[in-house]
Amino acid sequence: MKYSVILPVYNEAENIADMVRGLTALEEPPAEIRIVDDRSPDGTFRLAQTLEKEYPSVRAMLNPGAKSLAASVTAGFDAAETEILLCMDADGQHRICDVPKLVHAIADGADMAIGSRYAEGGGFAEKWNFFRVLMSRTAAMMAFVVLRVAVRDPMSGFFAVKKGSFRRIRPALSPDGFKIMLEILYLLTLSDPGAQVKECGIVFELRKKGESKLSADTILRYLRMLLLLFFRRGALRKKITAG
Repeated sequence: MKYSVILPVYNEAENIADMVRGLTALEEPPAEIRIVDDRSPDGTFRLAQTLEKEYPSVRAMLNPGAKSLAASVTAGFDAAETEILLCMDADGQHRICDVPKLVHAIADGADMAIGSRYAEGGGFAEKWNFFRVLMSRTAAMMAFVVLRVAVRDPMSGFFAVKKGSFRRIRPALSPDGFKIMLEILYLLTLSDPGAQVKECGIVFELRKKGESKLSADTILRYLRMLLLLFFRRGALRKKITAG
């Protein structure tokens, strides 16, 4: 079962070595680990190049597109050589031990597998404060109301997708998208209402090292993305069809 793990990174020099060691130690390790750096000023890319020399499965890349998480993920997926593509954060909040759940879901026939904190077996390593839980729950509700995307955790950022499914919706992806997982999910269901999407329970850990990238404008950017996807749904469907 060959799969690729894409690690989109920005200022993660303190974390990526631990991620690579953990991923390569899995019983079924990824065929390739693509570290896609968004031009970090902290030396993340230099460390990724060092890891590339040490581990045969590691590929160090610089994001060649617009400076954004979405562009980094897309570049990694475009370059990946396997039929199962998995994206996760490199800060330790997404547990390496949950990777096989998502990979097996795709191998068993799902078009997309989502790591969900609210699915059976999911949760949090430590209790979140009220505001963060409210924000997460509200995001899921808004995704359903605006886009009719019925998943419980559209902001987890931990997901896997079939390469063929990704390539089908690739022409409609925004180069500077905000929440790439939700955008891929929406475009996938837009192009194929019968697409199989499975939610897999994951436990969300605390960030191991470094600072959280959560900022005050997160909700506003999220709302903007939802509205853009909603009002452009006809044009997006045409792009997918033309592609």
